Amino acid sequence: MNSLQKHNQANAENSHQSVVVTYEKNLQAMSDVSDVEILLKKLQYLGLNFDPFGAENTSECQQIMDDLGLSEHLKNPYLATNILLSLLDKTEERIHKLKQ
Repeated sequence: MNSLQKHNQANAENSHQSVVVTYEKNLQAMSDVSDVEILLKKLQYLGLNFDPFGAENTSECQQIMDDLGLSEHLKNPYLATNILLSLLDKTEERIHKLKQ
C-alpha cells in the first residue's frame, strides 16, 4: 500500500469517526423517546434497503440520508455499513437510557 492510499484510508477513518461523534452529540440532545424511536426506524429502513454497492439509491433511502446528513459519508461502500451499524447502536443505547 503506498502512502497516498494510507493517507486516504486515514482520512476516511477520521471522517467515519467524526460523523459518529457528531451524531452522538445530536442524539444526546434529544430527550423525547418517540423522536429517537423514529430516528431508529429511519436507520433500520436504511439498513434493510440501502445497498452501498448499488448504482442508485431509492428515493426513500436518499431522503433519509439527506435528512440525517449522511449522504456524503455513506458514499464509501466499505465504511457505509460500519457507520450505519454504529449509528444504530448509539440510537438503541439512547432509547434504553431514556426509558430507564
